[in-house]
Amino acid sequence: MSVVINTNVDSLKIQGLLSSSTSKLSNSMQRMSSGLKILSAKDDAAGTVISAKMKVQLNGNQIAQKNVQNANALLSTAEGNLDVIEDNITRIRDLTLQAKNGTYSETEVQAMQDEVEERIAEINRINESAKYSDLRLFGGDLKDTGVTFQVGADDGVDNTIKAGAELFKSVEFSALTGAENFNLVDLMKATPTSTDFKANNAGLTASDPATTTGKEETNFDQAIRALDLGIDEITNRKSIIGSAGNRMDSALDTLSIQFENLSSAKSIITDADIASEASNFTQQQILQQVSTSLLAQANQAPSIALSLV
Repeated sequence: MSVVINTNVDSLKIQGLLSSSTSKLSNSMQRMSSGLKILSAKDDAAGTVISAKMKVQLNGNQIAQKNVQNANALLSTAEGNLDVIEDNITRIRDLTLQAKNGTYSETEVQAMQDEVEERIAEINRINESAKYSDLRLFGGDLKDTGVTFQVGADDGVDNTIKAGAELFKSVEFSALTGAENFNLVDLMKATPTSTDFKANNAGLTASDPATTTGKEETNFDQAIRALDLGIDEITNRKSIIGSAGNRMDSALDTLSIQFENLSSAKSIITDADIASEASNFTQQQILQQVSTSLLAQANQAPSIALSLV
């Protein structure tokens, strides 16, 4: 082998190896410090694309889980208000049954009527005031459109659950029972023209006697039947809420499982194996130290030419 001064081939080779080990050492340190296997797209182009899509799915999944929780909160709020309305209508029915008994004077029935009026007023107040955030729950815009809950990370109807408009229709006493003016004293007087009680609006007909008893139906009978219709309306809506709530819980379970599986898949692609990187770090560190030592010796090699002068 020739003895040369201008070109130190050994030094150049060792410099290349030193640069390579230094670069790999730097990558190992970055991977261990960041916990990521892919530091840039050049590390894994396909993995970069796949992990980006998975990240979008994971973010969407988390938003969908929050959506489901908010949907459950809205349905629970509506159910709570319906519970109160049901209690009030049930109490009005109890008072109607009590007033129907002929043992009470008009003054005593009027005392019952006073409570009825307060309870009707409370039902109507709930109809106007029941809200979830700024959304009016009953008798507002939702009565025409219903609510569509986004429960998936993607678009399309398969990722939504709809609560129909019937759930959010008015719960005013008159809307539930058909009674514009529910007065126990008038009912007691058995004078149909003395009350604005509208049997037709309650699903009854003007000539609809109580054929099941074989006797002519009284005002009290119609009133009790109308109240039963109102109670049925409330319980039907609560049934809808219960069914929707069960579906929401199922959707939330599905989202949780999807999030877990996606996170695991993304981890395989993007997360660094710290044990492997630590081993690689040690290896490259040793190579760097060896290359540095050998480079110093290689740089001294041309000095042998001095001995020939």
